[in-house]
Amino acid sequence: MKNPFVKQNNTGLIAVASVVTAAGAGALAYLYLTESGNEVRNSISHKLKDEFKNLVSRFISGKTGVSKDKVKKVADHISK
Repeated sequence: MKNPFVKQNNTGLIAVASVVTAAGAGALAYLYLTESGNEVRNSISHKLKDEFKNLVSRFISGKTGVSKDKVKKVADHISK
């Protein structure tokens, strides 16, 4: 049976968590504090919106039988 009072060495876990946190903070700083980061954020935003429209139009098309292109045109019109 394991002794529950023996301390475990978590140094590696702490080091990896620190590196991942630092990389995430650097990425967020780049995206929000630079001009090119602003362009990247806008690009990502547009791609996410397009993918979401495709996902929703496929779902609605599958449930209603209306063609995906027609549903996407309506979604484009509504989102503007």
